[in-house]
Amino acid sequence: MNQDRFEALWRRAGGGGEAGRVFEALKGHYSDVSRHYHDCGHIVVCLTAYDEAVSVLGADDGVEMTLWFHDVIFTPGARDNEARSAKWFATQASGFLPEAFISQTCSLIQATDHREPPEGFGAQFAVDVDLWGLSQPWDAFFSDTVDLRREAVHANDEAFAQGQGGFLRALAERSQIYSTPYFQDHSEKSARQNIDRLLSLFESGVDWTQS
Repeated sequence: MNQDRFEALWRRAGGGGEAGRVFEALKGHYSDVSRHYHDCGHIVVCLTAYDEAVSVLGADDGVEMTLWFHDVIFTPGARDNEARSAKWFATQASGFLPEAFISQTCSLIQATDHREPPEGFGAQFAVDVDLWGLSQPWDAFFSDTVDLRREAVHANDEAFAQGQGGFLRALAERSQIYSTPYFQDHSEKSARQNIDRLLSLFESGVDWTQS
């Protein structure tokens, strides 16, 4: 994760010299040894996908800030990780960034729980970036799935496949996985192909972890 980039964003949003401290705290969470998917690498991937989309969708500091913070708090199996991540961001930003910006970013972070299709352009942009990894080439997509399995210490293989399969199936049942035309054009087809292939593996009865 690029500290200079984070500090520049934080200052554009209205912050100051506390940016370095916030970055170190942020990096500390993402660098925890228990993380295999929701780590520094995931943030770098998200920011790369964001950068590629900016030429079409436009730069948005609220969306970029969301990407930095959306997985900062992560407990395997918990259903409130995004809510807790939003709260952690608000605690770090309180007194330094404008309250309206904090509130907006918290809403965008919450949208990355993917329970409902995102509403509003900012949430759609942030959620599409977070889901970009579904559209990677199969080997990278499957490697991410293995990393997610490694994080899921609370579940056996069957329970993980059931939970992850249910999440992916719910996304695939939407008319569109992605909300913005840019990501629909660039990612929709390959994401659906990856999801279909993985669900077939989960349902096949073979040891998918060795595939």
